[in-house]
Amino acid sequence: MNVKRCTKVFYTLLGLCFFSASYANNLGFLDPKGWVAKQELQLMLDTVALMLIVVIPVIIMSFAFAWRYRASKRQGQYQPNWSHSTLLELFWWGIPTILVIVLGVFVWKSSHELDPYRQLDKPGKPEIIQVVALQWKWLFIYPKEGIATINDLYVPVNQQVEFRITADAPMSAFGIPQLVGQIYAMAGMRTRLHMYSSNIGVYDGLNTQLNGDGFAYMHFPVHVASADDFSAWVNHVKAIGTPLTTENYGALYEPTINAPAQYFSSVSDGLFHAIMMQYMENKHWLHSLPTDKTA
Repeated sequence: MNVKRCTKVFYTLLGLCFFSASYANNLGFLDPKGWVAKQELQLMLDTVALMLIVVIPVIIMSFAFAWRYRASKRQGQYQPNWSHSTLLELFWWGIPTILVIVLGVFVWKSSHELDPYRQLDKPGKPEIIQVVALQWKWLFIYPKEGIATINDLYVPVNQQVEFRITADAPMSAFGIPQLVGQIYAMAGMRTRLHMYSSNIGVYDGLNTQLNGDGFAYMHFPVHVASADDFSAWVNHVKAIGTPLTTENYGALYEPTINAPAQYFSSVSDGLFHAIMMQYMENKHWLHSLPTDKTA
């Protein structure tokens, strides 16, 4: 490979690095606004820093050895029978071993602290929001408020939010990069995700699991609002929305690409539970609707 070709490859790789960095910043996880997202970013940075303790010396030694033992250098001690150094063995086995142990303990502890099923150590009761992944849209049910939305999510600031997530479609992955991590949404199962944010604003939520033609359109705005604004929004939805019943849910189930936001002023009791249990009981979900709104 000549110098000109190497230069082209170098600039191509450099451009890809800048593009990747820009894309990562657009995703938002490098600018976290939620407690969980901040902890996850710090975990990633700490992990990379620990690994660089090994990576940087290896890269430096690669260039140093190439320069020291270059063919044009005629001076130097010749040791054709050298094969072992206890000091070097301790160095290149001992340090990485210690780092792996430290990294393992560090990641194990952080992984349990950031378990998506674990409630965060925040005061007050969490706001429960039931999430249903559909083709190719998101249904958000607020059991306490008795409302629901399509592709529009409001959460109160400075209050823990507990997402209870399932799917009535192929598997999706629910995530809000700037606020919290991601977790899978699967038919017949209920996963959980806890979130807390002290920053009012609008953030991007999305599906990160390839699941068909409308995958790229499964985005939704996440509004972190003050308590007063959240209450006003709930009242607004109740005023402008239509009831979400067992009869009109079938229309939501139909695949839709780039679905607009929709609002429902009331929700049939136990709808979330029925959607989930239809896959467990092998029955059509319309046959039975339990009364437990917070399942």
